[in-house]
Amino acid sequence: MERLCPSALAALELAPQPVIPARAPLALFSRLTPGTHIQPHHGMLNTRLICHLPLIVPEGCALRVGPETRQWRIGELMIFDDSFEHEAWNRGTSDRTILLFEIWRPDINADEREQLTRIFSAIDTYAER
Repeated sequence: MERLCPSALAALELAPQPVIPARAPLALFSRLTPGTHIQPHHGMLNTRLICHLPLIVPEGCALRVGPETRQWRIGELMIFDDSFEHEAWNRGTSDRTILLFEIWRPDINADEREQLTRIFSAIDTYAER
């Protein structure tokens, strides 16, 4: 990604992304083809927020988080807590593409972030046994 998208990576470095070995940071381009429906699901924890930066968005694409449904608008960042049930769909005729990444919840301070990082690392170490 660095060679192909240096500006995107430079911008992501400014975001308060979690850095947890084997878990985070997480950043990817998400493509949703026409007729695709990502079924309702939710994350397990509320320690992070998910960010969607729309890049290519045809008509007929939307995201539902909890009871609220919104359409992506190119250049407008959508941020949500993925511990709430959410789903996405593309009922359009061409691909939808977003830059998806996660950030720490702003109400989690630096000390709490460090403690959470240690906890997740310990869980992963234990699971490897």
